[in-house]
Amino acid sequence: MTAKELANRLNGMQYGAGFGDVLEEAKKSGLVIVTGESDDLMEFDGAIYDDGGCFGGGRVYFDRDGVDQEGEERANCIQAVWSNGVNRNGVPATWIYKTGIPCERFDVFEGDALYCEGLVFLVEDLK
Repeated sequence: MTAKELANRLNGMQYGAGFGDVLEEAKKSGLVIVTGESDDLMEFDGAIYDDGGCFGGGRVYFDRDGVDQEGEERANCIQAVWSNGVNRNGVPATWIYKTGIPCERFDVFEGDALYCEGLVFLVEDLK
């Protein structure tokens, strides 16, 4: 499975629904899924299983081994934008993410509202 295929499968999912049958496929394919959780966490699933604190937005630093809450020792970064971001189509979202990591994006909804623009990327693309 490619990052684009996984993002397409996840696009439109409901917040809290879980990843179900695609999670094992993501792991086997070396894919990482990033989504928001509540108002304070960035969740990593798939080839990396971890989370990083980002209450009100902020940066989470990580590498192939996981998240470093201190931000000093890990080579990769994703910036979380809380409550005033817009997704790739200009739609307001509770969470969006900015990163230089090559990735595909998908939308997670809470009811009819866009909750989060999630990311999918290959673990092998990390520094």
